[in-house]
Amino acid sequence: CMSNSRRSQMAEAIYNKFSSGAQSAGIDQAGGNYSIDPNVLTVLNEIGIETKNLKAKKVTEEMMEHADQIIAFRCAEHIPEKYRFKVSEWELGVKREPGRKQTERTLDEIRKMRDLNLEKVKKEILKK
Repeated sequence: CMSNSRRSQMAEAIYNKFSSGAQSAGIDQAGGNYSIDPNVLTVLNEIGIETKNLKAKKVTEEMMEHADQIIAFRCAEHIPEKYRFKVSEWELGVKREPGRKQTERTLDEIRKMRDLNLEKVKKEILKK
């Protein structure tokens, strides 16, 4: 993700609920200088997923080098070519209305994003 404040944070927390070792990071130059959307923390806590260790991070070369798999949320083109064989592009199907900012998403939209993320993590990564 660009800012590492919503979708990838959810994927990290959900994966680590069932396994361990996932970490998310943003590709934006300000990556790591963002705050995680408080609504993301709320909807993860609603389903018993721990969020106290989540923090925004900027992706590093070392992260990509050591990753078994890289999940991208509409940003795979920003991953260096030498790592693209590890990339799976995920679309969660929760589109914003034109003109609305990410920060204007409703709790229900964030819940839908969480549920789709949970489904994808279980099916495509954990094979459950």
